[in-house]
Amino acid sequence: MPEFSKTADQALALLLSIGEEGGATAAALADRLGMHRTVAHRLLATLEQRGFVGRRSDGYELGLVLRRLAARVEPELLQVARVVMDDLSATTGEATMLSVREGNDAVTAALVPGTRHLVRVALEPGFRHPLHAGAAGRAVLACLDDRIRRRVVDASPAPAALREQLKEIRRLGYASSHDELQEGLCGIAAPVVGEGGLVASLSLTVPLTRAADLQKWAGDVVRAAGRLRDELGAATRMTGGS
Repeated sequence: MPEFSKTADQALALLLSIGEEGGATAAALADRLGMHRTVAHRLLATLEQRGFVGRRSDGYELGLVLRRLAARVEPELLQVARVVMDDLSATTGEATMLSVREGNDAVTAALVPGTRHLVRVALEPGFRHPLHAGAAGRAVLACLDDRIRRRVVDASPAPAALREQLKEIRRLGYASSHDELQEGLCGIAAPVVGEGGLVASLSLTVPLTRAADLQKWAGDVVRAAGRLRDELGAATRMTGGS
C-alpha cells in the first residue's frame, strides 16, 4: 500500500472544506475539521503562497490556481451537456437548463431555449439562487454529502419542510417548483451525480400557463440526467486513459 501523508491529507481537507462549506477564518476551519489551529494556520499559509487559497477580510477562500484548474474541466462538462440538453429541448419543446453548485448556491451554467412556443423562458447563464430554493437547487441539495446537506437545510427558512421535500426528491428522482424563483415560472429538475463528486441538475423551466405539461416530461428529464451522468463518466475515463 502506498505511504499515506497526513500533512497532505490535512491540506486537502482544508481545501475541500472551503470549497464545499464556504470560506472561513483559520480558527473556524480548524474547529470545523477538528484540527489543531497551529497546524491549520501553517497549512493555509503554504496553500496561500502557492495560490490554492486566498485571504480576505473574513477568512480564506479558494484561490486562483484552483479556479484556473476548474475552468479546464468546465468546458468538457458543458460540451457533453449541450448534446443532451439539445435532445431534451427538441423532445419537449421547452427550455432546458444545466445548474451547478457553487457553495450554498445553484448557478445556471447553460441554457437551451425552447422552440415550440411564442412565450419562452430565457434565464441567462450565471443566474444564481440558494440551493434550498427552486427545483434546480433542491435537486442538487438532495444529493449532497449528509454533513453539507444538513448544514444547508438547518440554515434555510423552513428546515422541517425542506427535509420532507428532499426525501420526496430522492424517492421520485426529481424536484419541482411552482412560481418560486421568478414569478410566472415553474420547473422540474433531476440531479446529475457524476464521478469525482460532481453534483449538478438538469431541468425544464416553463411559464405557469404550461405548468400542466411538466409532469408528463418528468421521465424524460430523469432519463436525460442519467444519460448526462453516464456520458460524463465515459468522457472522464477516456480522458484519464489517454
